[in-house]
Amino acid sequence: MKKLKGICVPMITPMFEDGSVDYCSLEKLVDHLIERGVDALYPCGTTGEVNNLTLEERIKITEVTVKASKGRVPVFAQVGGRITKETMELARFAVEAGADGLGLLTPTYYRLSDDELYGYYTEVAKSVPETSVYMYGIPSCAVNELSASLVERIAEACPNVLGIKYSVGDIGKLSEFARIRAGKFDVLVAPVHLLLSALAVGVAGCVSGNNHIFIEAISELMKTFEAGDLASCRVLQARIANLSAKLAEKEIAKCKALLKRGGVISCDAVRLPCTQLSDTEKEELFHGMDELYPEYIFR
Repeated sequence: MKKLKGICVPMITPMFEDGSVDYCSLEKLVDHLIERGVDALYPCGTTGEVNNLTLEERIKITEVTVKASKGRVPVFAQVGGRITKETMELARFAVEAGADGLGLLTPTYYRLSDDELYGYYTEVAKSVPETSVYMYGIPSCAVNELSASLVERIAEACPNVLGIKYSVGDIGKLSEFARIRAGKFDVLVAPVHLLLSALAVGVAGCVSGNNHIFIEAISELMKTFEAGDLASCRVLQARIANLSAKLAEKEIAKCKALLKRGGVISCDAVRLPCTQLSDTEKEELFHGMDELYPEYIFR
């Protein structure tokens, strides 16, 4: 089974001004990210405006992403849905479309017990036993937290649950996850301003919307860490933290504005209730990027 590691991009969903999905731009985005050196694609995640997409759109987005990738990098489709039946349908369609693995968002809105979360994850994972599954914890949006003991319990019940993407800046929790299966359980961090600390406790990679833009900077940090040059790593991490701060609010709209500026996508529209950047916001973003990241090649 394929593993999720390295620089992984939770892809934006390109859209036209009327809110419909721009599949041609999606294909261009796939090529753009692969050519810049990403290790995996992760469609229909939070940065992909997943909560504002229909079931049919999510299926087609996954199909187009898999087809456009042409096997050059793994594709892990995020399939967590509003109801368990929908999630299982999305999982089945993603596997049939050729996805290499699945991301599985924690159920949203209702607060659930550990036993209820266990039932959800194991039922979905066991429905696709030959496919890699990575849990996705983002309690700020999903309202449900995943404890290390619960994650370990799920992993023991489901051999195809290979790891977790955790979108919280809690190094202690990341460290606990990294000890599951005697250190063979993959952990991926989302906040890039914590990447160096996360690498130090054994994470396998980074799944962040920032990865649309800062691919080269993040790659340099990861390679420098592997080389053991911690002094240089600290300098690189500080720079990435400053860059990430530029995208902290309205990250989806900012990623789209930068990608449109570079000619990667045709339009920087987002779907309501999200909103595009104003002209002033774009000017501030572009100025900040040009100042802090002059090697950014999409102008």
